[in-house]
Amino acid sequence: SKDLFGHYVDSFAKHLNEHYKTYPEGAAGRFLDIGGTGSTASGMAQVTSKFQHFAGPLEYWILDSDPGAKELERTLYCDIDDCPKAESCGFDVTFSHTVLEHAQRPWKSFDTIARLTKKGGLTMHLVPFSYQYHATPDDNYRFSHKALTTLLEDRGFTVLEVGYDICTKPNNMLRRIDEHYDVIWLTYVIGRKN
Repeated sequence: SKDLFGHYVDSFAKHLNEHYKTYPEGAAGRFLDIGGTGSTASGMAQVTSKFQHFAGPLEYWILDSDPGAKELERTLYCDIDDCPKAESCGFDVTFSHTVLEHAQRPWKSFDTIARLTKKGGLTMHLVPFSYQYHATPDDNYRFSHKALTTLLEDRGFTVLEVGYDICTKPNNMLRRIDEHYDVIWLTYVIGRKN
């Protein structure tokens, strides 16, 4: 269906803006970026605020199992598959960007996401559907729109939007031979916790 194709950034921005409009002036809340530091253990440069602009009026937090996250402020150092130290219903928005394919047991990751997200809160995730193997440090799963819908609905979320974003290499990189596909399919989902 044509309705399944869109641009994830536009969809995320639309739903975040709608969600943030419901907050009274000066209201407090928290935004959780799952996997938000990058994989320093795999040689990536550490980041600490890549998606902070998505947090809008909310306090930006990170959850990451990468050793580089241990000493960062407002960071939960744990595995998304099992993070008992994270406060239940402690986050207004839970978010991940090409992270959950690295989880060993993504159904447990979604159990944790459901536990951490406040009632009425948003959850937004971008994952690969067709993408090269990229072990940082592991690469375990690919997700269709049906898989993401089931993973959220089975955990008490209403799916607000789900779809695919097809990305192509920039023209100046097409002749470059590397591990990246020329065209990749990403799957995105946005849900509200019931």
